[in-house]
Amino acid sequence: MTARLRTILEEVKLEHLLSLFADQGIKDDIILHMTDSDLKELGIAKMGDRKRLLLAFSAPSEYPVNGTVMLEVKGGTLPEDSTFRGLDVPAFEIGKYPVMREEWDWVRVWGLAHGYEIEPCATNGGQPVTAHVSWCEAVKWCNAKSEHEGFRTVYSIKGETYRHGEHGIQEPDIVKANVRSNGYRLPVAPEWEWAARGGPLSEGYKYTPVDTPTPVSAAPLPLQSVGNKAALELGVYLMSDSVWEWCWDKEESGAPLRIRGACWSQTEGSRILSCRFTTSPESRHGLIGFRLARNA
Repeated sequence: MTARLRTILEEVKLEHLLSLFADQGIKDDIILHMTDSDLKELGIAKMGDRKRLLLAFSAPSEYPVNGTVMLEVKGGTLPEDSTFRGLDVPAFEIGKYPVMREEWDWVRVWGLAHGYEIEPCATNGGQPVTAHVSWCEAVKWCNAKSEHEGFRTVYSIKGETYRHGEHGIQEPDIVKANVRSNGYRLPVAPEWEWAARGGPLSEGYKYTPVDTPTPVSAAPLPLQSVGNKAALELGVYLMSDSVWEWCWDKEESGAPLRIRGACWSQTEGSRILSCRFTTSPESRHGLIGFRLARNA
């Protein structure tokens, strides 16, 4: 039995199958070609157990992972009070919510079965992924989700899909983005701000859909609580008072990468939608998550 197969069985709570697979000499390359009937004949009686294994080792787009709701954002020009004033933003899609723990886990398990190295997330269920999710992990996860759903991956290293390793503050440029790909990616900072401002539907809010900051929460809001928060004009949630969110681009002056999001723990001045900060791509922080984007 390979170490990867052992890890996947543990991740999908099927540790009790370890001895069965070891006795039969089954490795991950064999499971890739097994059917539901094969697993049943092997002695895996529970349909739920067979389903979890098939999901983990499924071919791209065979079993799409649900969870992401993407919203269309029409293009436009950022206003004068933006640090990107006058910049034209083409149309794109953005996630209605930041990536949540449950979706992270399923895509990660699939990625582990298909050659990706993606670390686990320490966030509780129903909350945006944060702890242990560096910029590098987020980028690899975007590729895994794209590949699983049959889209072209966005990020590569030396012409190969980015699946392994971390690349720190001195070398974020080693990871390249295919700007024409139809896969999932991180938003660039102008896209993030354009969506947070409401895009062409903007009503000029400074913080959230009311022109005053909402009270600082004691913790990031779980997904089931978003109904208690107003959506931005485009119907996007939790771009303020939740977590910082990774963006793709870095500051012009150096390697640190941009994060956006008006985090729940920050002061009022730091929670303005136009505010931005930077950090290194290998940073793993309990207040930094990410949101998906795609080309229109």
